[in-house]
Amino acid sequence: MYFITERDPNYTIKGSRDPLGFQALWQTAGRCVVPYLSTVSAAVRDFQILCIGYALKKELNITDQQFLPFFIRLEQLMAYTRFIYNKDPGFNGIERVKKKADHTTIHISNSSEDQLMSSQKAYGIWGKYIRPFTDIGITADKDFDQVYLQKVKANPQLLKYAGAFLNKSANESNRISRNELQQLSSLLEKPTEAERELLIKYLLQDKHEEELLRIVQQNEGYKDGISLYSLIDSLCNESDNQSFCTSLKVIRQTERILSPLARIFRYLQTRSYWSFSDIENDTYINKWQQTDSDISLLQEEPVRSLAALFGQSNIDLVKCLVNRNEDVAARRNSSPWMRFTNSGLEINHFEGAGFSADYNPDIHTDNTYFLHTFVNLYKQLN
Repeated sequence: MYFITERDPNYTIKGSRDPLGFQALWQTAGRCVVPYLSTVSAAVRDFQILCIGYALKKELNITDQQFLPFFIRLEQLMAYTRFIYNKDPGFNGIERVKKKADHTTIHISNSSEDQLMSSQKAYGIWGKYIRPFTDIGITADKDFDQVYLQKVKANPQLLKYAGAFLNKSANESNRISRNELQQLSSLLEKPTEAERELLIKYLLQDKHEEELLRIVQQNEGYKDGISLYSLIDSLCNESDNQSFCTSLKVIRQTERILSPLARIFRYLQTRSYWSFSDIENDTYINKWQQTDSDISLLQEEPVRSLAALFGQSNIDLVKCLVNRNEDVAARRNSSPWMRFTNSGLEINHFEGAGFSADYNPDIHTDNTYFLHTFVNLYKQLN
């Protein structure tokens, strides 16, 4: 049986599930360092497209009511451009773009037939980027007009298409010549000079006087695949900013609590039934929860209370996780994913189930706290 659960519309992958309500907890810890980015707002080119869209909004006096349908068309236009002429290897909607990219004429509209995804508004640039884009405040900077208004004014082909988009009803198509898209490709080239400086200023903000940016620059963006704890260790080792280091330690302590508890819950989902004896004697549940989690810097509930679960019997720990899932499910008008009976634990929902015998809470993590998004964007801008 499947249950629809609540989604964080701004900071989570659309459709993701969070049976223990942990997303809000790690997001809160992550915001102590990275204030605006999300886990999915990780492509500079998508931010560029939003900047171009808002510059066109101002240049063409597009109303708020007109802007979203206009932007959906603009995203389609840029999607074909970036795939065909900028050789962009991956973005949301690319599979539909590939199917039509060799057509001589490309159709752009708000109809389901032309949209890049089942819901372009929810799963495309708008759904993934509009909250962080709005929060960073880039459009209020005087240099925004200097950079992006000049950029769109200098591209008559873009202005031609943008004006045509405004003259179509929702399901009417704009017919776009594939060859003419090449004239738009310069809009999506890697940012340089004033555009680059503007994007660095707003995309790479932190809450500690640019300390995160300074160290990431010093380390040339770090190597790909650096783990969360290794990244935190490096950042702390290279900083004299006590507030910054304290925030990073809060992230570490939060993850040392949330990750093993989430792993235990996902492990329970791998079976349809557990007897009390199965739970009490299970090697992995016992190993993952036998940890001395430091909570000295954690002031917020419920993370401190969750830390108290470690060291309890397997049965008591699992009961607390089941109770938390019941509470989370109830807030979402859903049913709990598992429940205790007189003989044991019945599992009713299996999506997200997972198990790794190699999992080590001292090394492995499940959440990024927006730090890897920050590093990824830095690399794209340098």
